[in-house]
Amino acid sequence: MIELYHWEPVSHSARTLICLHEIGVEYQGHYVDLLEFEHFGADFLALNRLAQVPVLRTNGVCLTESALISEYLAESFRSAALAPFDALGWYRTQTWSKWIDYNLSSSLGTLGTRKYLVAVLANRDRDDLEKAIAAIPVAERRSGWELAAKNTYGEDLVTNSRRKVELVVQRMEQRLAENQWLVGDAYSIADINTFAMIHSLADIVPDLVNTRISPHTMAWRSRIAERPAVREALALGRRFPTGRICAPGPEHSRWG
Repeated sequence: MIELYHWEPVSHSARTLICLHEIGVEYQGHYVDLLEFEHFGADFLALNRLAQVPVLRTNGVCLTESALISEYLAESFRSAALAPFDALGWYRTQTWSKWIDYNLSSSLGTLGTRKYLVAVLANRDRDDLEKAIAAIPVAERRSGWELAAKNTYGEDLVTNSRRKVELVVQRMEQRLAENQWLVGDAYSIADINTFAMIHSLADIVPDLVNTRISPHTMAWRSRIAERPAVREALALGRRFPTGRICAPGPEHSRWG
């Protein structure tokens, strides 16, 4: 039995949830509540010492990094046709997903937490929140939560995050003006990995992702959102059914 440790169906957790539902494989889901800092508990750190969701456990092995999990699932369930299996197709798929992660993982973490998480944390008891953040055992994760708790996002950080979103949207527009999908001629994990980010960003920064500036991207987003498997995965939200929540992601220094 495949087990998936995940949060709300946003960002990286959404990637793996969508893949599993597209494949149609049975899995056991374990909801990890990031707002209660469950990913920093000893049990979860035993699965992933970096305290990141999702984690896919199969055959006694824990797999981390959502883009790599997507590749593993596509390779393991080839009948689902979620990736091109020729060498050049794999290269292009991996290149696209890597470029998306470099530019959008940290940007979504900054812009999304600034818009959604700040307000959620503002309703917490300040002393309890500060103690919980101070106790986070992974230093890289601690700084992101401190920014959200104090709402101290610098102008340069926000500007750089928006710049990266614009770069991605411009490249997507060029690609989608010529093709329905991002890699090759078929829907693939490249689309899934990107959709999980863009789907949220269209709500977080609507001035950068909209039908006027990025009509091809928005049409692509609608095509994917209408897929039955995607609707099923996005409906799995527990605390935020609309998906309007975000948690701190990788540091910008990690991704460039």
